Parts: sequence; structure tokens; C-alpha cells
Amino acid sequence: MTDNRQKPASAAVVKAMAVTTAIGAELAITTVAGFYLGRLLDNYFGTSPFIMLAGVLLGLATGIWGIVAFIAPFLKE
Repeated sequence: MTDNRQKPASAAVVKAMAVTTAIGAELAITTVAGFYLGRLLDNYFGTSPFIMLAGVLLGLATGIWGIVAFIAPFLKE
């Protein structure tokens, strides 16, 4: 009989997947939050689409800053 059981993933692979997921979530959440907050303020002030664009750019910048802060300890290893 052959053994069809899969080998468990190594700790390094799981750590890499967790870091990749955290990076993607960080960038996505901040960008989407900037979009919706900007859109909300655009509807309130009647300045569509300028605040929304600024919100997306601010969300991207915040996400990149968060990613750099998150990755910094890994670069020291």
C-alpha cells in the first residue's frame, strides 16, 4: 500500500505565507478605507472625486508605511 498522507508544511513556509497575507491585507484595508472615507467626504462636501482620490493616495501611503514597519524586524534577521 502506498502512503497518501501529505507531509506537514515546514515552519518557514507557514511563516512566509503569514507574512505575505499580512502585507496584502495591510495594503488592501488601508486603500479601501481611504477610498470609502474619501467618497463619504466627497458626498458631504460635494467635491467629487477630489477627496476620494486623495483618500486613496493617503491610504496607499499609509499601507506602504505600515508594510515597511512590519517588514523591518524581518530584515534584521
